[in-house]
Amino acid sequence: MQIEETPLLGRNDDPGRLTIDITVPYAEVKWAQILHSEWERQARDWVMPAPALTLPRRTNGSYRIRMQMTRMADLVVQDMYSEEVAGHCRWDDQVIAAFQLRGNSRLAVASQMNSVGAGLVCVTRSASTWDWEVGCGARLAMFALPASEIRFPRKQRSITAQQDSAAARMLLAHLRSWADVNDDLSPAASWAARNAAVELLHGLLNDQVIDDAEFSASLARAAMELIDNRLLDRHLDPRSVADFLFVSTRTLHRAFASQATSVMGYVRERRLDRARMELMSTSLTVSEVAARWHFTDSSHFIKAYKKRFGELPSALPRGTG
Repeated sequence: MQIEETPLLGRNDDPGRLTIDITVPYAEVKWAQILHSEWERQARDWVMPAPALTLPRRTNGSYRIRMQMTRMADLVVQDMYSEEVAGHCRWDDQVIAAFQLRGNSRLAVASQMNSVGAGLVCVTRSASTWDWEVGCGARLAMFALPASEIRFPRKQRSITAQQDSAAARMLLAHLRSWADVNDDLSPAASWAARNAAVELLHGLLNDQVIDDAEFSASLARAAMELIDNRLLDRHLDPRSVADFLFVSTRTLHRAFASQATSVMGYVRERRLDRARMELMSTSLTVSEVAARWHFTDSSHFIKAYKKRFGELPSALPRGTG
């Protein structure tokens, strides 16, 4: 795959941008001291401490790291080039999306190791400490945003996708366009661009994970269990189910695509099942049962009942309560 080398961050004269460019000889005994002091000098206006780095042992050549970072609303977007290096840092309550434009990277979060090659994008959920390493000549485009903004599938801390997918291309193109005009945007326009980036990231996550048959089946089962426990809730609908399960309504609907019914179809079927049980075991009237299970009126209930069970409610043996 041909990796695009277009700079992510557009103009270099943006006052809201930080550029760090450091070169340290591998053979320099005090390389760590030089790197950290130079980092602090260049990043002083951002109050951003240098990460803990480990360089490979070499006697020739120099290590170079070059980073451009731009604050856009509450996101930090970063374009980074680095020679081979390892390190760790803290990104509390953050989600990091990293586009591997060239080279290879490895990222360990909560004991889960992810290896990311050129042409992939890895989206990783927050943890207190991140251990990472990049290969020689690696180039990445990354952005971080508050973890509370992103709904991950349950039990997953990271998702990897192809950069040439339509969702990934749209997200990266949006970030590039936004970064290029960021300094000229009003606060309202900047936040609108930020919200669009969040939605595009959700689109990328949803497109990726919903193709996982195991996840799709698990999500459908979890939704059905939730629905079974909330059938009396008048406001039960796909949005409320999706919000409870931390997925989008689109993801929920796609998970039900392999089922014999839709989300609301399942709700209606289970309400009819419960209504049938009540008609057989209580003295409630058809109208009372229909209202209790949120059918618009008794005629609508009777029609739906006959379609599901092949008979009218009046054919049931009635309970005495």
